[in-house]
Amino acid sequence: MINKGSAPRIGFILDFDGTITSKDTISALANFALSFQKSRGRELSGVWDNIITKYSDDYSKHVEKYRPGKEERETLEEEVGFYRSLREIELKSFERVSKSGLFQQIEEQDWKEFGHDAVRTGAVVVRQGFQEFVSVVSGHKLKWGVVSVNFSSHFIKGVLSEDLGAENALLSVLANRSTREGSIIGPELNDDRLCRVLATSDAKLLSMKRLLHHWTGASENENGFSRLIYIGDSGTDIECLTAEGVMGIVVSEDGESDLMKRLKHIGITVVHVDNILRGSQDELYWARNFNEIVGSPLFVSMTKLLDD
Repeated sequence: MINKGSAPRIGFILDFDGTITSKDTISALANFALSFQKSRGRELSGVWDNIITKYSDDYSKHVEKYRPGKEERETLEEEVGFYRSLREIELKSFERVSKSGLFQQIEEQDWKEFGHDAVRTGAVVVRQGFQEFVSVVSGHKLKWGVVSVNFSSHFIKGVLSEDLGAENALLSVLANRSTREGSIIGPELNDDRLCRVLATSDAKLLSMKRLLHHWTGASENENGFSRLIYIGDSGTDIECLTAEGVMGIVVSEDGESDLMKRLKHIGITVVHVDNILRGSQDELYWARNFNEIVGSPLFVSMTKLLDD
């Protein structure tokens, strides 16, 4: 609860791919890197295709063997266990990308400029209402940041600065990075040591906690906010969305995304954001876009409280 007489501390943490953007950006990233290398006399299309094929094969084999199977998993703990079990597969794929040379010699500024260009050309489409969402959050001087399993935090910053303007894009982004040698490494936060490569739901949860500690100095068991909202769209977001003390909002264009179906299957009720603060005790909601989030009772009550 927010104590009367004290300023409410409200924070937002967002996923990037499929949440801020309308769809995953991995293809756009790969196409940029392939064009970059081709301009330097290196044709790596076949190498990238091989990486995708091997990942798909590894994933399919893992899903086939993993127990309990998809239809047998009945609890949040079992579902989280599955997503955590994907770590080895994801890291193998990251290693293949690192060894392929796909990202070699691509500098931080190259990634940022590609982010700018991707928004301008429509290669990356930012989800409807995102600018207004940031305008409301920034206008009330609320904390917000991004936690993502994306290959390049600098690309993310490029996308955000193009869509929002440089001032509003000065935020914390925890995502993987590629070195000039082409290796993918984990995120960093100021002078903190590098954390492991961000690839699965548990790594995202750890990164969220690191970001909260950076913001507030809160311990691992506290988030330091009177209200913390996490917004995400996929299985890698499941632990952040359902973490204790967090209000989770699932982004789903029709309410029937894979994550929505999995949550329903394991018995977790996810109601539309229109129902926030209307008597429902649920802490997990869904929205089609940021317009619906900004127009929800959560935002109406939040801005009223902050303006009083």
